[in-house]
Amino acid sequence: MTALARYYSIVDDDKAFAATARRPQPLFVWTNTLRTTSRQLVDVLTPDGYELTPLDWHPQAYRVSCQNGNGRLGNHWAYLAGWFHIQEASSMIPALLLDPQPGERVLDLCAAPGNKTALMAQALGNRGTVVANDVFWERIRPLRSAIDRLGLLNVSVTCHDGTAYPHTAGEFDCVLVDVPCSCEGTSRRFPGLLKRPPTRRISKRFRKQQLLLEAAIRRCRVGGRVLYSTCTYAPEENEAVVDAVLGEMSGTVRIQPVSLPGLKSAPGLTAWAGQSFQGDLRHTIRIWPHLNDTGGFYIALLEKIGGDSHKMSDPPEIAHMDFQTASGSTQQRLDDAARMFDILGERFGIDPSVFSDLQLLNKSRRDIYAVAADHRPPQMAKCISGLPLFHMHLQYPKLTTSCAAVFGRKAVRNLIDASPGQLQAYLARKSFTLKKDQALACDGSGYVLVRYHNAVLGVGFYDQNQDVVASLFPRSRAAM
Repeated sequence: MTALARYYSIVDDDKAFAATARRPQPLFVWTNTLRTTSRQLVDVLTPDGYELTPLDWHPQAYRVSCQNGNGRLGNHWAYLAGWFHIQEASSMIPALLLDPQPGERVLDLCAAPGNKTALMAQALGNRGTVVANDVFWERIRPLRSAIDRLGLLNVSVTCHDGTAYPHTAGEFDCVLVDVPCSCEGTSRRFPGLLKRPPTRRISKRFRKQQLLLEAAIRRCRVGGRVLYSTCTYAPEENEAVVDAVLGEMSGTVRIQPVSLPGLKSAPGLTAWAGQSFQGDLRHTIRIWPHLNDTGGFYIALLEKIGGDSHKMSDPPEIAHMDFQTASGSTQQRLDDAARMFDILGERFGIDPSVFSDLQLLNKSRRDIYAVAADHRPPQMAKCISGLPLFHMHLQYPKLTTSCAAVFGRKAVRNLIDASPGQLQAYLARKSFTLKKDQALACDGSGYVLVRYHNAVLGVGFYDQNQDVVASLFPRSRAAM
């Protein structure tokens, strides 16, 4: 029996399923509405040879095809400027169905690599609280990169075993638990998964998945929502897990029907291999790859209706949290931050009032971070919150690329509108010479902002003596 054949009896069209699961997967993106609009995104990508087809169930997301082999989409300036994010389409569905609302506190319990976290954070308009957790720091590093690139001010990242997530983190209105699984639904990206015996991939995961779902329910407030998902077809990791938790936590949660206009899905199973599940499992959904030309997913939405929950105490006043320098002066640290806002006003004409809704925080001696005013981070160790604003350890303190991209739109001077050639040099971390009119826009040597198509990509240093701008674009993002 092939890896897929064990599911032929439960899928509507086994031939279409098998053929699609073995076919390479399309490329998908979603628009970062914090930076641009879907129309603007289409307008900048189409001339470069990309064809964007909106998804029926998410009009701000697109299937992308390249008509002229124009390189990797991740090297495009609009991606580097945070105008869009690349994510497999079926992986977007859990965040859309959980549908966190403004004012709600959200936990992504098994967040790595963080795509769902990012999607929820931008959907909340950069307000409120989204907490992304994973058991290993190295697995969540891509999310830290996405936070900086997309300009997310409402995300905290924690590192903890999800099965024992601390109650000191407080309770949440929404919890997403996309558990580690056998990943059969990703075979279109990783064909080698289908070469391994299916029983090897699905063994020994059931108990861990059950514990993660139970932990998610405990961290959720009564009346809140918990979404369980996997990217696999195996009922042992899907319906069987949810059925077991419903039995263990009877009277605590109930299944909620889900649907997304335009999305094709199949109902969850109520029986498999001689085992019967609760009838409400039919309200969960399966995303078979041939239904929407995506990967495979399983999704169950639960409402917490009873049981204990741990309420979060009043959040700390984090504007004064851990601002210690080598000299040990907390007040000096805060004064340094205030001076940086003044510098932004003097150099770029950015009104300091645009920073009035931020909370400042930092746990290092190097940088100053900021989060949204209504962000409530977990009260626990191993937590990194917010977006880096300023590098304070340099001889001349510098605003970060993230800060430039978020707040540079308010700048009125020392702003360079780059030509295509200058943009290419800047993104490759190479210096470029200014034209006469560009040089006249600069108030002497110093930091400048580099802009293209009204998107501020980052910071450069202008040398007035040579009319040259040195690129300070981050090495980790540079398009080499």
